[in-house]
Amino acid sequence: MNRDQIGTAWSGKHVVLIRCSQNTNKVTSFFQSLHAPVEPLHPLCTESLSTFLSIGYSISFVHTLPDGTIEYILTK
Repeated sequence: MNRDQIGTAWSGKHVVLIRCSQNTNKVTSFFQSLHAPVEPLHPLCTESLSTFLSIGYSISFVHTLPDGTIEYILTK
């Protein structure tokens, strides 16, 4: 099957990016791929990560941005 044709099944991954303050444990920004299944975001980073892990996302990558913010990349 040609996956480049309109109307064919999509076989990729959903991606969610959560950025958190290292000092306050607060979510500073959130991004998601189109149609990614999400739950309501909690203000605390640890609670948001827990929620996304519980609905089947996996942590694919974690890194620190130049401003000290921690970015979590989750995929499903």
